Amino acid sequence: MIRVVLLFTLLAAAFGTELRAQTPAPPLPSGSAAQVQETRWFLRNWTRVESWHYFDPNPGGGDPDYTDIANRLQLGVEHRAPRYDVSGAIQYVQFGGLPTGATGPGPLGTGALYFDQSGRTDSHQVYLRYLNLRLKAGGGLTVQAGRFGYTSGAESPSGDPKIETVKRLRLDSRLIGEFEWALYQRAFDGVRADLDRPRWHATASAVRPTQGGFEDAAGAEITRIDLVTGAVTLKPGSVLRHTDWQLFANRYNDTRPVQARPDNTNTPATAVDVHINTFGSSVAGVYPKGSGQIDVVGWIAVQTGTWYGQSHRASAQAGELGYQWSKTAWRPWLRAGFFRASGDAGPADNNHGTFVPIMPTVRKYSLSTVYSMMNLDDVFVHAFLNPSPKLNVRVDLHRLALVTSEDRWYSGSGATQKTGTNFGYAGRRSNGATSLGTMFEGSTDRAISRHWSVNGYVGVMKGGDVVRRTFAGGWLTFVYLESVVQF
Repeated sequence: MIRVVLLFTLLAAAFGTELRAQTPAPPLPSGSAAQVQETRWFLRNWTRVESWHYFDPNPGGGDPDYTDIANRLQLGVEHRAPRYDVSGAIQYVQFGGLPTGATGPGPLGTGALYFDQSGRTDSHQVYLRYLNLRLKAGGGLTVQAGRFGYTSGAESPSGDPKIETVKRLRLDSRLIGEFEWALYQRAFDGVRADLDRPRWHATASAVRPTQGGFEDAAGAEITRIDLVTGAVTLKPGSVLRHTDWQLFANRYNDTRPVQARPDNTNTPATAVDVHINTFGSSVAGVYPKGSGQIDVVGWIAVQTGTWYGQSHRASAQAGELGYQWSKTAWRPWLRAGFFRASGDAGPADNNHGTFVPIMPTVRKYSLSTVYSMMNLDDVFVHAFLNPSPKLNVRVDLHRLALVTSEDRWYSGSGATQKTGTNFGYAGRRSNGATSLGTMFEGSTDRAISRHWSVNGYVGVMKGGDVVRRTFAGGWLTFVYLESVVQF
């Protein structure tokens, strides 16, 4: 009954775009130094109801039907001065009604993950979300230290609002992100340096992630993960007009005492032993054409290193093309594209070929969170509408397949625990198939007032052979409704 009410409410509000109010920018975004001192307190509160009907398991499996409710309250302060900025925030998360039996085979939706990692139906925690100092050294150099957010692909603002919209939707957090949509999220402890020049921007960081995501003991630093990143962004006009181009690299070392190995070898592990280098490039461009703009996104990454002693070689690519009619009613924006992440075709050899997206915000690219960007072919179309300044509309259609049937159907968004049995990614067997299914989904974001907005999502997936050979039922439905209050 609750699911029907949620669906009716969403349809009444109308579908919408990626949730702007749901994921506010980090307290201290990159930018020019403040010329005067300013202190600002802020309060943000998210209240969300989620309802799942996962694929029906075979007899003896878990319960795929449940509804839970959660609230996240954030209180913070920013102080900006000509030579430095200071930012801090605490967060309180509280759940109600998490399912106790929604596991088998594997977690049946996000509620099962929250319960599994807390062991409580009312998972809750108070923790430090941010606390950092940014020094403005002059000459475009800034150095940030402490606990802060980090989003790969967003290191350098382009200065072009249209390019920033494309980057935010389709490049940010592909490799590293704050797991924003999960209630507990994640942050990073360490140091970051930025050097800004008129034609380019360079960023380097050395950080460790915090626990979070689905883990209720959020805020604790994961000391056995070390992440070093570097990126150089060429601003629009430096090489091509209306084009933002980035080169990036990172090193991920993970030696957590976590007893899990998410791959196709069926080999147990007493600890993580993963050391991955990722090198790549991205491009985002928006070009005036006729009564609107053409937008282009390209992204490629290759990986080397070791995976539990195996040689690791993997890659991923994305290509997207869109057009927005900016002078037409509702400003329709149509986009199409593909994403491909390599899988491992030889479980018995000494090579690991599954692309591992480190610690992304997977929901930016998998709104249902039913699959991750590993061993995946995703061909999709997007439609965005803007009926009014206060209402946005987004509808997606995805055709999903595994790259190789020798590998698994993966889900997750990277490390959430520093110890235990949860790696952060998990995989189900393909059972010799590659067709994962077809996903149709829509989301809504409506501003009610200056301080209050409502957003929601409906996703329906028809499972392919991979699903049907694991589950008794081939249909999945995920619905949520969220209220966001900000001061």
